[in-house]
Amino acid sequence: MTALAIICLGLVGALVLDRVTVTSKVLTSPGSTRDIPPMLVLDDTMTYSSNGEIRMVTVQANLEPSLLEMLGGWLDDSIEISDRHEVLGDRTIEQNRTLGQEQMARSLDVAARVALERLGYEVIFQAGALVMQILPNTPASNALDRGDVIIEADGQVIQNATDLGEAVRSRSPGDEFSFSVLQLDETTRHETVTLSEKNGNAFLGVSISTYVEMDELPFEINFAIERVGGPSAGLGLTLALLETLLPGELLAGLRIVATGTVDPLGNVGPVGGMEQKSHAVMRSGADLFVVPSSQVEEARSVLGEMVDVAAVDTLDDALQVLRSRGGNLSGIRSGTQ
Repeated sequence: MTALAIICLGLVGALVLDRVTVTSKVLTSPGSTRDIPPMLVLDDTMTYSSNGEIRMVTVQANLEPSLLEMLGGWLDDSIEISDRHEVLGDRTIEQNRTLGQEQMARSLDVAARVALERLGYEVIFQAGALVMQILPNTPASNALDRGDVIIEADGQVIQNATDLGEAVRSRSPGDEFSFSVLQLDETTRHETVTLSEKNGNAFLGVSISTYVEMDELPFEINFAIERVGGPSAGLGLTLALLETLLPGELLAGLRIVATGTVDPLGNVGPVGGMEQKSHAVMRSGADLFVVPSSQVEEARSVLGEMVDVAAVDTLDDALQVLRSRGGNLSGIRSGTQ
């Protein structure tokens, strides 16, 4: 067989492999980093440019890979191969795309308010203790439902999770404990339970977080990006808005990539595809990669000493990282205020 014939057979084989779709697998590969501020559209407010860059990082998800692409995934350590159900669950590709777009919109909505709160605007209000989980066979199990918000206890207003914890700890096992609940339909009900005992302390039996309400923004903020979804840009969006709305050099002239979800209280949460995102950061020429603390080792295992990686749990942690590298935090107030 001639060399030309072998080449032709190889090309035909590759074409065949490329036409066969594997519907049970998903390939996740490194995406790219993108400078966020040029994609932000802010109306009716003063904005500033910076000598540095704050970037988001993406991954590419191939939801219908060919056999040829699967072969490439097996040979490339930067590509993750997952079972389709692990990624999509029971969603269709279109439903998954819609979910990602909704998550991105929510991420911008929260990031905008968290950033504006740090600049002195009042757009987030603590409004109660949100019931996240209820332990069985506890006082709460017959009185509360997930999603309930406790707004008053024993005559005291409950603004956050700490308030409720202190109210329970101030009582003794066996005491009656009365509270008001804001339900999902926005009606209110009143409950009274008898507190049980755990480790010698009064015990209600719920896992809670702080419930917040968000006011209208003082000006319109939009994010001009397409074909990117999910909540992982929350931290980057928040930092980009602070950099855009302040005249100082928050970024100290550095090229920074940030990833992590952000909740209304400024807590930073983990994201998917950290290994692939780290490979994308490696190729971007970044000076610093800011990641959720629970994923810092995963990022460092890819980047080694090529890119400085900083671990954070909150927006305030991220701001202190920037300060330590020469960033100007003038005009930004602490989240504890």
